[in-house]
Amino acid sequence: MVKILLVEDNEMKRDMLSRWLKRKGYEVFIAVDGQEGVNMATSESTSVILLDMSLPIMDGWKRRAI
Repeated sequence: MVKILLVEDNEMKRDMLSRWLKRKGYEVFIAVDGQEGVNMATSESTSVILLDMSLPIMDGWKRRAI
């Protein structure tokens, strides 16, 4: 099964996207801010990361090696 990390701070978008992806058969991991997304990206083995670029704590524009 393909695993997707969804990093989204907007609850409505996060809920809609995660439900849609799960219906399509994907396993979805969710992070609600940039730092949590980085932590999950290093701890979970995912195939794809869907990232909101405007996030609290650490946005998607900062450069950081994972």
